[in-house]
Amino acid sequence: MARVTEEAFEEGTEIVRVYLAATLSEAQSVERVLETVGADYLAETETFRNPSLLAPRQRTGVGFWVKEAALDTAADALASAGLTAGLVKR
Repeated sequence: MARVTEEAFEEGTEIVRVYLAATLSEAQSVERVLETVGADYLAETETFRNPSLLAPRQRTGVGFWVKEAALDTAADALASAGLTAGLVKR
């Protein structure tokens, strides 16, 4: 499976964000893990607030979305790979 467009998901399919990557290298690592487990995923740029109290500002990252049915598999694989900073709370 691979990176797909939103139109590739059947109409009515529930998709959920599994990860929000703050850096390019983190996003590339997420892609490798999701491809390894065979998950179809959507990657979109997203704006988020930097949680730092010293420098709160808007940042751009990459949100990774999967079918709701694939959430646990994808999240478990990401956690096993040490990618936990942007992992969704389940």
